[in-house]
Amino acid sequence: MRRLHQLAVALVAACLLPAAARAENSPSPETMEAAQSLFTQLFAHGFVTLNAQAVEIAWPGMERALHAQKPDRSQATLAELRQEFERIRLARLSEIVKDVPAIYARYLTTEDMRALAAFYSTPTGAKMLQALPKFLPETFAIVLPRMQSMADETQESFLKLLRERGVLP
Repeated sequence: MRRLHQLAVALVAACLLPAAARAENSPSPETMEAAQSLFTQLFAHGFVTLNAQAVEIAWPGMERALHAQKPDRSQATLAELRQEFERIRLARLSEIVKDVPAIYARYLTTEDMRALAAFYSTPTGAKMLQALPKFLPETFAIVLPRMQSMADETQESFLKLLRERGVLP
């Protein structure tokens, strides 16, 4: 069991060391500008649409609760409240993902990010940006429920391999 613990510690260290090494290299202002520009372009299309989809799903329940609280609330008031809910949610989402451009800058060059921004400005790139919010929820709906079993099966298979090779008793 001690060897398994040591192996786990070694694997975690192997995963963390590259991240620590990347953290030491600060991207240039030019690279960060390209990263922010690319992210803004992607956020404007993908995240705004995904936020609207989430509001579309969440709002009916909220509207029922608001109506139950005050049945004579006007449709105009409800529409205004929905807009405010969407605005607040988008502002929070924007805050949550504010550090994403720095991640782009760690993995992509300034030229890469400018090329991607140029691609997303083409008709094909724009089509991809329009399609992304539509297929991401479907993709997550398929993948996320399977992640835990995949992790369990991977660990089980890897431990079996380690035992077969004599690395573990």
